[in-house]
Amino acid sequence: MTDRVNRGQVALGLINQYYWYRARAQAGPGGTHSAIAFFAPRDVGYVLNVSGAGILKSSAHRAEAQRFLAFLTSAQGQEIIAHSDSFEYPVASGVTTAQPLTPFGQLQPNGITIAELGTGAEAIKLLQEAQLL
Repeated sequence: MTDRVNRGQVALGLINQYYWYRARAQAGPGGTHSAIAFFAPRDVGYVLNVSGAGILKSSAHRAEAQRFLAFLTSAQGQEIIAHSDSFEYPVASGVTTAQPLTPFGQLQPNGITIAELGTGAEAIKLLQEAQLL
C-alpha cells in the first residue's frame, strides 16, 4: 500500500508507520512523494498496534527464552531496535529512535481494546468493497 500511495496510484493508505519509514529508507528522500498523517486525537481510526512476545509452556528452552525476552525489553535491546531498519517504537524508558517519530507519550489513540475490534472479518469486507484489498 505504501508504494502505491507513493507512486500516486491511490490517494491514501492505512498503514503502520514503520512501513512508510522503510519505504523512505529504500526510495530516499528524493523518491518519497508521500507523508504520514495521523487521525484526529482519539478518532476511532487512531489505534496503536502493539507487538507482543511470549514463551510457550512446551518450550524446551524456557530459561534461554526468558533471557532473550529480558534482553529484548532491556535498554540495550531496545537501543538496537530503535536504531535498526524496523522503525518500531522502543518500549524501554529513555530510549529514542533514529527517526523523527512523534514521541510515544504524545500519541493520542482511541481507547478501543483488541476485544472490541472483533475478528477483522468486517474490516476486510469493507476494505474489499472500497477496493483497498
